[in-house]
Amino acid sequence: MDTSTMDSPFDEPGKIFANKRPLDEDYTPETILCREEEISRYSEALQDIIEGFGPNNVFIYGQTGNGKTVVTKKMMEFLRAETAQHDIPVTILEINCNKDDSIFNVLISLINQLRQPDDQVPEQGPTKGFLWSTLYEELDTLDGDVVVVLDEIDMLGADNDKLLYEFPRARKMGSLEDTRVGVIGISNNHMFKDSLDPRVKSTLCEYEIFFSPYDATELTEILSHYAGLVFREDIVDDGVVELCAARAAQEQGDAREALDLLETAGNIARKRDAGRVTEDHVEEAGNRVEEQRVLTIVREQLTSQMKLAMLATAFLNIDDDASPRAKNIYQVYENICQVCDYEPRSKRRVNDFLDSIRLYGLLERDERNLGRAGGRSYIHTLEVSPELVFEGLKYDQDGSESMLERYDLVPDPDDAQQARLMSYV
Repeated sequence: MDTSTMDSPFDEPGKIFANKRPLDEDYTPETILCREEEISRYSEALQDIIEGFGPNNVFIYGQTGNGKTVVTKKMMEFLRAETAQHDIPVTILEINCNKDDSIFNVLISLINQLRQPDDQVPEQGPTKGFLWSTLYEELDTLDGDVVVVLDEIDMLGADNDKLLYEFPRARKMGSLEDTRVGVIGISNNHMFKDSLDPRVKSTLCEYEIFFSPYDATELTEILSHYAGLVFREDIVDDGVVELCAARAAQEQGDAREALDLLETAGNIARKRDAGRVTEDHVEEAGNRVEEQRVLTIVREQLTSQMKLAMLATAFLNIDDDASPRAKNIYQVYENICQVCDYEPRSKRRVNDFLDSIRLYGLLERDERNLGRAGGRSYIHTLEVSPELVFEGLKYDQDGSESMLERYDLVPDPDDAQQARLMSYV
């Protein structure tokens, strides 16, 4: 085909957007809005480091998109700058437990952050005992204090207690001679703290900071600031920012969702060659953002084990002859694990997976009385379409075919309603 006779499919640049960098996930803003109280509490918790008294342990929780991670990144920037200014040596180690979702992976990541690139610990071979002793050896070679940031710590499950109990007591137990370690644990699950061992809670939760969902007024302030950075001057209609804020506030008060909605509305306006971004563009963007949100959560936020539990729940939701009660979900989950050669986790752990999935807004849980024979049970129903769940489960974050798809366990999204549980498990 001779493309020389074709008109360019691209739009003229610069009509709508001035700079999209502030919309990137890894962007840390110069100014953080509507979190003054949380920042004040955070600085109180970290002040002892600035004065050379050693690190405290901090526990931070709140739903996704409420500013926990971005505030933490900003606070770590300030901490590095302040300690350097006052010649106080501090090492900051940061772990995302959604990626390193076991104590084994966390230990390896911590050690390798402390070592040179040519002296890394391999992922295969070392025992936990070796990793703990190696980590303590590396820590004791450092000058000053160490702060370990564990983002999405609830993803570690049963490994939490061991990790959170070890670090704060390392010097007391004789594992460390000089280095003082403080832990910052960040969780999307505000109920996560309640599941911790009482000994862990008494140590880790020296300082607790709760990030509440943003309300419509706060989201309007945040979006107005970002709109000024992102869009060309006088290109956004009155009411657009307020509508994006109101829609996000009605959902989960998620700033990331609000920003995605604003960006998508801008993308639609650009593609339509519109002169301005309007409320109609926001309404159309709402459907697109919701679909993309579900796909992103399923592909990027859910761990491998959570995906197995999600698939089991989806099967039971689309099969009219089945009931998505917790007991049945676990039975299907076990069968899926057997097909995929995964070691199944305990019933309690699978319930933890379902709770985490519920916090993402994908499931709803109701307690029902099933009668004298059935007793009381939790029923887990899908809050999103099964088609989106199956589409998300077919591919991994990098776009490659997922393990579940390779085992032919995921129904075609176009035929989701015709899928039946026993056809796949």
